[in-house]
Amino acid sequence: MNDSIYILIPVHNRRAITLGCLQDLNRNGDLTHHRVVVIDDGSTDGTGAAIQASFPTVTVLAGDGNLWWTGAMRLGMEYAIAQGAQYLIWLNDDCRLAPGTLDGLVQFCGDHPTAIVGAQGFEQDDRDRLSFGGKRKTWQGYRFLTLSPGQTVSCDLLSGNLVCMPRAVVDAIGYPNPHTGPHYGGDSLYLLRAQKAGFRLWIDSRYSVTNHAAESRLCPSDWLMTPGDPWQLVRLAFNPYSGLSWQLWWRLNWLAYGPWGVVMFLKKYLSLFPLTLLRLLPVATRQRLFRPGQVSSNPLT
Repeated sequence: MNDSIYILIPVHNRRAITLGCLQDLNRNGDLTHHRVVVIDDGSTDGTGAAIQASFPTVTVLAGDGNLWWTGAMRLGMEYAIAQGAQYLIWLNDDCRLAPGTLDGLVQFCGDHPTAIVGAQGFEQDDRDRLSFGGKRKTWQGYRFLTLSPGQTVSCDLLSGNLVCMPRAVVDAIGYPNPHTGPHYGGDSLYLLRAQKAGFRLWIDSRYSVTNHAAESRLCPSDWLMTPGDPWQLVRLAFNPYSGLSWQLWWRLNWLAYGPWGVVMFLKKYLSLFPLTLLRLLPVATRQRLFRPGQVSSNPLT
């Protein structure tokens, strides 16, 4: 067992998905080679007990349901650093990894001491659709990079689904702050801080990673077509745990772009009012008007 590498997995009420992740890591030999810490944030579906019964080498840290992603990851990172970790790996439980993925990311960090490296992941049901990965900064915002297999290139931002970093990051900037980005965006805020402290972000496409797609009620994938209450988007803009939180996007835009971030922020949120009015129309009508070439029984696809 390598006590210098800690894999940190925040979970909440996704027992089957979480156990599937650990089974995947076990098949790859990662449970034997590295320390695995699951931060179970108040699950009520028996996740913690099931992990302890099936995977006794996995450490389970319990939360009370108020940690969310950033608080859970902070708790896991604090624990790992206290145990002497030299490398920290963020891993979401809906990722499935090819054998050797984690060892490869750690090796890259070992060869490049100021590197933070992530993988790109594709949807489990659509291997051509990129789900997460590295991003390039443009004047309109961050855009995903799509790499050919076998590449490792520098990037401007990473998705937090699967990221490896050295202990030196924590030594330089401390831990993620759950008060500024408690859930969505907590990963981006932390990585932008690390970048400003001199660490370089990389995206690695040498390994096959898939992601189990799921629609979130706190971050709709399509603002216009999402069914439900027309005023949902307005409420989400004032929910600090939402991916549409105005506080989150204000911090992200200012940290990444400075004064130009104000323009990007206004562009994003001035669209909320007309979108909300359009959402008064039935989903089928919106589909015909704004997605006429889209043939699907599911308005979210």
